Amino acid sequence: MSVTRKDLAKNISKKLGLSQKDSLFFVQEFFKVLADYKSTNININKFGTFLYKKTPKRVGRNPKTLQEYEIRPRQKLTFKPSEEVKQNIN
Repeated sequence: MSVTRKDLAKNISKKLGLSQKDSLFFVQEFFKVLADYKSTNININKFGTFLYKKTPKRVGRNPKTLQEYEIRPRQKLTFKPSEEVKQNIN
């Protein structure tokens, strides 16, 4: 099951008593902030850390034709949960 932005907004509006429009605005702005800090890690206390990792260029292969091609270097956003979040999940 995947969670969408609308699902997050509905849960926020229920718990905080905000309108769904305001909650959706909050969720969208949060994701914009994550995108704005591309060069730094974002640590949210008692929640976790969003880390930007650079992947080097590498050689990929089409499994059907076995033709090789170059995959460009790129940045990936990963999430490392805090110990508190890990304990709540398990």
